[in-house]
Amino acid sequence: MKKHAIPTTIRPRAILIGLLLIYLNCYWTIFLEAIWYAWPTDAVPFSTVIVFMFVLGWLNFCASKYAPALALNYGELITIYIMTSLSSAIANWNMLAGAVPIAGHAYWFAAPENEWKSLIWRYLPDWLTISDKAVLGDYYQGESTFFTGAHIRGWMKPILAWSAFASAFFGSMIFICVLLRKQWTERERLTFPVIQMPLEMMNSKSRFFQSRLMWIGFAISGGIVLVNSIQFFFPSLPLIPVKRRHIDYLFSQKPWNAVNPMKISFYPFMIGLGFLMPLDLCFSAWFFYLMTKVQLVIISATGVRTSGRFPYFTEQSFGAVVAVCGFYIWMGRGHFKRVVMSLFQRHIEADDADEPISYRAAVIGLIACILFLVLFCVKMGMSLWVAMGYLGLLYMLSIVITRVRAELGMPVHDFEGLEPRTSLLTIAGTRRLGPRNLTSIALLTWVETGDYNPHPMPHQLEGFKMIDHAHANRRQFMVAMFIAVIASSILCFVAALQMYYKYGAASGHIGGIMTRWYGHAPYTRLQRQITLPTSTDGMGVSFMGIGAVVASLLMVLRMQFIWWPFHALGYILASSWAMYNLWTCVLVSWLAKWIILKQGGLKAYRSAMPFFWGLILGDFIVGGTWLAIGLLFDMRVYVFYL
Repeated sequence: MKKHAIPTTIRPRAILIGLLLIYLNCYWTIFLEAIWYAWPTDAVPFSTVIVFMFVLGWLNFCASKYAPALALNYGELITIYIMTSLSSAIANWNMLAGAVPIAGHAYWFAAPENEWKSLIWRYLPDWLTISDKAVLGDYYQGESTFFTGAHIRGWMKPILAWSAFASAFFGSMIFICVLLRKQWTERERLTFPVIQMPLEMMNSKSRFFQSRLMWIGFAISGGIVLVNSIQFFFPSLPLIPVKRRHIDYLFSQKPWNAVNPMKISFYPFMIGLGFLMPLDLCFSAWFFYLMTKVQLVIISATGVRTSGRFPYFTEQSFGAVVAVCGFYIWMGRGHFKRVVMSLFQRHIEADDADEPISYRAAVIGLIACILFLVLFCVKMGMSLWVAMGYLGLLYMLSIVITRVRAELGMPVHDFEGLEPRTSLLTIAGTRRLGPRNLTSIALLTWVETGDYNPHPMPHQLEGFKMIDHAHANRRQFMVAMFIAVIASSILCFVAALQMYYKYGAASGHIGGIMTRWYGHAPYTRLQRQITLPTSTDGMGVSFMGIGAVVASLLMVLRMQFIWWPFHALGYILASSWAMYNLWTCVLVSWLAKWIILKQGGLKAYRSAMPFFWGLILGDFIVGGTWLAIGLLFDMRVYVFYL
C-alpha cells in the first residue's frame, strides 16, 4: 500500500458474509474429513474455499452489472477469502477439531487391560475433559443431537477453554505477522507464490477469465476429474491415473529396495502450484528428497547395521528448522532491533506508520497472548519450564512454516515428525518430564498432530500481502482476521459435535476411525511413556546438531553465491510426507518451468502462467463441485486431491 493513499474501506457486510461462509466451510470441511476420510486441508489454497470464492465472484460480477451498490470491492473479496481460509485452517482434524475426541476418550475406553484409570485419570483436568457417561453415551453411539441442554452443559467447559486457548494461540500469530510483514514483504520481497492465482481470480480488473490459456488448463484438469468421477460410479470405464500410487515393485532387489516405500503422483493442481514456486527452491525440494533415498541405498549396499531411525531424517530436519529460524531472525536483525528499541524509547522511529497497529501494540498483544497460554499450560499441569519450551517450539515451527509458504510456496508442508512433543522427548526423555507434563502434552496433541498443512499463520501473512494489492484498510482487515479466528474456534466444536452426535464417534461409520486415531493414539502413547520411561536420546540430539550445521552451511553458501542452487527449506522438507507423495509433481513443475525460462525467458514464463492457473482452478472447481454434490445428497463421490 502506498503511503498517504486513502485505503479502500472494508464494510461490515463483507465480514458478515465471511462469518456465514465460515460456518458453512467448517461443516463441509469437518464432514469431508470425519465422515469421508478425505482431506481438503492437506494442500493450499483450500479447495472448499476456492469453490466458495468462485461462486461468490460470479454473484459479485452480476451484482456489479445490475446492482452496483451491492457489489463487493476487491479488498472485501480478499477479506472474505482469508476469513474462510482461516476457518479451514483452524476447524479441521489436524488442528482444533482434534481436541474433540481427546476430551472423553480416556474415560469412555478405560479398561483393566490399558490401566488408564490408575495411570492417567488423576492427571486429567476436569475443565478440559468429559467424564459424564450420560453426555458421552450419545456422543459415541450417535443417532442424537448435540443441541440439547444436557449435552451443551456437559461440553461447555472444554469448548470455552479450548476456544480461548485457540483464539489466543492463533490470534497471537496475527501480532507476529504484523512484526514480520515489512521485513518479509517489502525488504526481502518474498514472492508468496500460493496467493497468485486467488489474487488474479478475485481481481475484476484482471483478464483472468478472458485468458484462453487459463481455460485450456481448466479443461485439462477439470476433464481429468470429470472422467475419473464417472469412473468412480462405473468402475469398468478407464481411469486417468493422476493420484498417488506405489511403485515399490520396481525396486524389489537389494540394495534398491531400501528406497521403499516409493510413490509417484501427477495431480494437475499440484503441478500448477509447483510451477509458481521459485525455480531453485522447486529444484531443492525434489533433489533433497531423492538424496534421502540415495542415502538409504548406500547404507543398505554397505551392509551397515543401523536402528530403524538411522540416519535420523526427522531429527536432522528439526535441527535445520532451529537453524533456519535463527538465520531469518538474524537477517532481519536491523528491523527487529528498531522494533525492540521503539518499545522503550519513544523518539526512535519504528517505521510502523502504515502498519495496522503500532509495533508497540503488537508486542504488548503478543506478550499478553503468550502469558495467557503459559498460565493455561501451567494450570493444565505443566511445569513452567516445560510450558515455555513447548510453546517456544510451537512458535518456532509456525514461523518456519510461514517462511516455507512465503518464500518457497510449497502448498503441502506437513513437517511430520517435527512435533514439539517428539523433539522435547528426544532432548529431555520421558523420565525427566514425568506423568503430569506428559499428560498435558497428550491433551495438546491437536496443536501438533504432525501435520501442519492447514497451519493458520501462513494465511495471515499472505492476507496482509494480498490486502496490499487491493490498497484496502489494513486495520479493518486485521480486525476481520481476529473475528475469523474466534468464530472458527467456536464453530469448529459446534460442527464436529453435531456431526458425531448424529453419526456416533465409536460407530462402524468411518467417523469412528477419526476418534480412534485422534482419541486413542494420544492416550496409548501416554500409557507407554509412563510405564516405559526413557532418557535423553543422545544419537537423536547429535543428528539435530548435524541438521542445524547442514542448514546453516546451505544458507551461508546461498548468501555468498547467487548461483547456489540448494536451499535449506528443501532440506527441511526432504523427509516429509509432502515430498514422499508429491515429489514427482514438483519435478514435473520444475522441468516445465526450466524449459520455458530456458527457451523463452521471463516473458514466456509470464505468458504461460494462466495455463497453470487453469490447472489449479479446474481441479478445484470441478472436483469441489462433486464434493458439494456428495455432501448435499449424502453420497460418496470421487475425491480429486490427496
